[in-house]
Amino acid sequence: METLLQALVGILGLQAAWVSSQVLQQSPRSLSIQEGENLTINCNSSQSLYALHWYRQNYDGKFIFLMLFPKGGEEKTHEKLTAKLDAKMQQSSLSITAAQPSHSGTYFCGGEAQ
Repeated sequence: METLLQALVGILGLQAAWVSSQVLQQSPRSLSIQEGENLTINCNSSQSLYALHWYRQNYDGKFIFLMLFPKGGEEKTHEKLTAKLDAKMQQSSLSITAAQPSHSGTYFCGGEAQ
């Protein structure tokens, strides 16, 4: 029996030093996939960023740090997660290949303005 995975997408500001007028938008806002499927979550900023972070909040409430991009034009892969940040540092994507139940949770991007 396939396990239904949910990746609920949200917006989170984690550091007081972040610019309050900064707007981060993620899409899709929510989605459900089957085990083994692929998914991509996008994060767009209204201004250039100094750094961008990806996190996952598990159903037990714990936050898991996934990746940090200290500059633009990068791509990083860790296990089945791949994240990209464009050179202008205004958009990022997080992709999960062959999703597993351990990927379930709420995903967040956060950033620091230049």
